[in-house]
Amino acid sequence: MKHNQKQQSHNPKLFEGLRSGDLQDMIAPVFTIDQFKSKMGKDQDVVVIAFKAKEKMPAIDLMEFIEKGYKFVLDADMSTGEERDGRYSVFVELERTSSVPEQILELLSGIGQLTNCEDWDFRYFKDENLYKATVENLTDHIPLDNENYSSNMLAIRTDKVSEFFNQGPIQIKLDENNIITFNRPFSGNVDATLIDIGDYEKIKNKTLGKISLDETSQSQTLFLNKFLGNYEITKIENKFLIRNGEQAMVIEKNRW
Repeated sequence: MKHNQKQQSHNPKLFEGLRSGDLQDMIAPVFTIDQFKSKMGKDQDVVVIAFKAKEKMPAIDLMEFIEKGYKFVLDADMSTGEERDGRYSVFVELERTSSVPEQILELLSGIGQLTNCEDWDFRYFKDENLYKATVENLTDHIPLDNENYSSNMLAIRTDKVSEFFNQGPIQIKLDENNIITFNRPFSGNVDATLIDIGDYEKIKNKTLGKISLDETSQSQTLFLNKFLGNYEITKIENKFLIRNGEQAMVIEKNRW
């Protein structure tokens, strides 16, 4: 993995004029892990940590402090502009290895000196629950190699797809290539490729193309309604936009 060599400072708690407490109340005591995509490599190989800063200059200070102070950091970067909540994100990338929990605690120790913060909490991926930043919790929640990351993400996607289809006795299997097999008792299987899933408005705006209203398309849509349940289904080009309340899914036909 290619990245710039960092210079290890003798004391990462102080650098270029920063002193203990200089960032007090400027950095949120809650950070996220694996919520954002890596820019340095594949997500299964890189852990992405995100901190929130109240203002731009503290975000820059934190980014530079991390990048220049820790040799194990692959990259430190920040959001290009002010986010919707008025804050700035600082992203830290680490190689996904068994050393990540200890590396995160070492980071927090240094950042804690700047912020006068000793208690840190984290969220993992899209889990809304907060966890104390301890070696045990970090080890329990972060996949520490690419195989565990891939299997963990597959389990999360499978749960999300299963929760989406809540209107009938459908059995669902999702593989690592995003191929969904729907099984309905006494009705056989339907195979499709999962393209996207999430908030309806966002998914709808991302699904570009003309609505298909030809006889074949209407027949396929009717078939899906009978097989999957009473969902709002629209065929757009060769894809099907399926709505369930405020959530939506896009699939592409494989075998019916």
